[in-house]
This record gives sequence, structure tokens and C-alpha cells, in this order.
Amino acid sequence: MELTLCLACNKPLKGRSDKKFCDAQCRSIYHNKNRAPHEMQMQEINKILRKNRGLLAQFCPSGKSTVKKSVLHQLGFSFIYFTDMFPFKTGTYFFCYDYGYLPIQEKGQDKLLIIQKQDYMSNIKFNPWSVRIQNLD
Repeated sequence: MELTLCLACNKPLKGRSDKKFCDAQCRSIYHNKNRAPHEMQMQEINKILRKNRGLLAQFCPSGKSTVKKSVLHQLGFSFIYFTDMFPFKTGTYFFCYDYGYLPIQEKGQDKLLIIQKQDYMSNIKFNPWSVRIQNLD
């Protein structure tokens, strides 16, 4: 009988002849190490988006609320990642999945008006060629 080694830690394997890993942890380590770099980047961006969505949901328990930009910034909110944009007459809402925010100024302070996505917003088609991006400097 031929001795086979775990592909992750190189320990001898016991059991089935077609076994490749000691356990689930070694299998996970092996596959994470061999994942393509772009997959790792996508995983990191999705992690940021999930965190952003969680923070928006935390501060908007009942449909609509306002919070200081500095509060979300201190909690690690990343303003450069979002999943969708919704142009509205008062400005553009930026969404992280089903929660979105509108950057506003209130009493001289930067704030976010947080909302939950409404059904009618899904019916409006966004045209990226109609948006002008401004330099933030």
C-alpha cells in the first residue's frame, strides 16, 4: 500500500485511498492558498460591502435615519465601495445591497441619510453614461 500525504501539511493520511487532506482545516488552507489573486481581491471587497451593509442596517432599524459621517468612518465604513447608485432629485443614493445613503449637510456637518431600498427603485434603469463624476480634491 502506497503512503499518501496531506496536500496541505504533508502528514501521512489514514483511511480511504483517495483521501487528500487530514481534515477540513487542511482542505480549507490548501484551497485558500491556491486561490487566484483576483478571487482574493473579490473576497476582500465583498467583506467590506457586507460590513458597510451591516453598519447601515444597524443605524437604520426602521426605514430611514440620519447619522454623522464621522461616526460611520470611526466604525470602519468604507465610502468608496457600494453595489448600486440611485439618482434622485435631491442627490444620488449609494447602496450596499438593500441599504443606501444620501450624503447630506446638516447644520454644517457631513451626514448620511440612510434608507432601505424600496421596490420602485429596482424598476428605474440606471444609465452610467449620464453621470458626471467630480474630482474629490
